[in-house]
Order: sequence, then C-alpha cells, then structure tokens
Amino acid sequence: MPKDSVLESFYPKAYWWSDKAEANEFMTDILRGAERVYREAVLLDHVRFLQRCARKTAPGQKNILDIGCGSGTFLALAKKKGFTCYGMDVSENAVDAAQRQYDLIVRRGEVGKLDWEGLRFDFITMFHVLEHLRNPEDSLKYAASLLATGGSLIIQVPNAGSLQARVFGKRWYGLDVPRHLINYTSRSLQTLLHRCGLNICTRRRFSLRDNPASIASSLVPDWDPMARKARATRQSSLLDAVLESAYFGVIMLSLPFALLESTLGLGGTLWVEAKRSN
Repeated sequence: MPKDSVLESFYPKAYWWSDKAEANEFMTDILRGAERVYREAVLLDHVRFLQRCARKTAPGQKNILDIGCGSGTFLALAKKKGFTCYGMDVSENAVDAAQRQYDLIVRRGEVGKLDWEGLRFDFITMFHVLEHLRNPEDSLKYAASLLATGGSLIIQVPNAGSLQARVFGKRWYGLDVPRHLINYTSRSLQTLLHRCGLNICTRRRFSLRDNPASIASSLVPDWDPMARKARATRQSSLLDAVLESAYFGVIMLSLPFALLESTLGLGGTLWVEAKRSN
C-alpha cells in the first residue's frame, strides 16, 4: 500500500468540485454554472435512493452523516428534502468548499479517527469512498459504530464485475489508478460487510451520476473533466467549452448502454443499504 504522503499526491486541489472558484472569463462562468446544474440533477438520484430507505424507518429518523462528503452537493440537496445533514472529509479544500458553498456542518478528519462526541446517525453514506481506503474493514466498523439503533449504512462503489469493466479491461475508468486501492465485486463487498457485522437489505446496480460517465471516460479518457483538471494544463475557455460539450454528448450516448447493463444485473456501480446484524 502507498504511504500517506504518496496517497495525498494523488488528489490535486481541483479534485473537489467548487462552483465558487475564482473565474474572470464569461465562458468559464457559463461552464461552471452548467456543471453545477448537471451535478445537482444527477445527484438527485442519490437523494431519491436515500428517501426510499428513509420511508422504511420510523417517522423523524432523518439524521445523516456523509463520509467523504467532498464539496457537499449531495448533502445540500438532502437538506432541502428535510434531512439533518452532517459531513466529513479528509480534504481541507473539500471541507472549506462545503462550508462556504452550502453552509453545512462538515468536519475534517480521517475515517476511523474523527470523534462525533456521542452523536449517532440514522443514515451514514459512503459514496465512492470505500475503494480509496487502505483498511476498509476498520473503516466500515467505524461507520457502523456511529449508526443509531436501526440505522442504515449506504455504500456505493464501482462494480469490478460489471459489463463495462469486462469490456474495457484495463482501460475501464472505474479502476481509477492510482486513487482506487481496492476494487470490489458484488460477492467481495458482501463478504466484507458480513465480516463487519452488516447485512445487505437493499441492492442496486445503476447510478445516474456514475454509470454513463464511467463508460464515457473509458471511451474518451482525455475528455474527462477530472483528468483534465488533474493535469493542470492551461487551456482556453473556448477549448474547455468544446471538450465539455463533447464529453457530455458521449455521456448521453452512453446512457442506454448503462441502463442495459444494469437491467442485466451487471451495472457499473454497486449500491447497497446495509444494517447491523445485532
């Protein structure tokens, strides 16, 4: 496993999206606004899944902690739906963005080390976090320890057993080398959860945010916005606009294939709700 100092170098400042970064070009402002609208639209899919889980609980159980909350867009949308929201992230930039953009209660700290002073949560979400962690078992036990009685842990990871993973092989964007340390199949994720005293009660294979985008980024990796930000090369706003538009077009073309693979049970994302077995 890479050392902490090496892991930190894998995450440039631009890795955490912000819609309030400094910009002085009209085209850049338009792109940022369009990206914000798109992000919120696809993340509503996450909120709907959370709401379905919440409908199975007692009234009033709407307390949520998002581990690895990034810049807080998901929490901001959940807050609008009546959830009491908390977040945590290891990145100072991400925490600052979440607080500044959305006025959220977000703390900086590593999974397993941040103390919530006895506060317990009805829902804990870990969207595309587990694959980044060097010790997933300890991290899941930490998350389970923060659940209230009857609480749910909602996890989302790339599906290494998906159809798109098999088709693209080492080009599959879900591998996300070098940031993903451990990738999961449905069986290995279930085994890990059982080892941590957690039982899966809901499964899903489709994410509107991730499945089409993963196909698109596997097809045209150089057009992926995160890859371009990570390279930190200066480009004209016009070229940015062209690449953003072209990339979005590939995502739209990839959507039918993402839906098909999910219908076959081979979707690019593993999405589960789990509860403590005792």
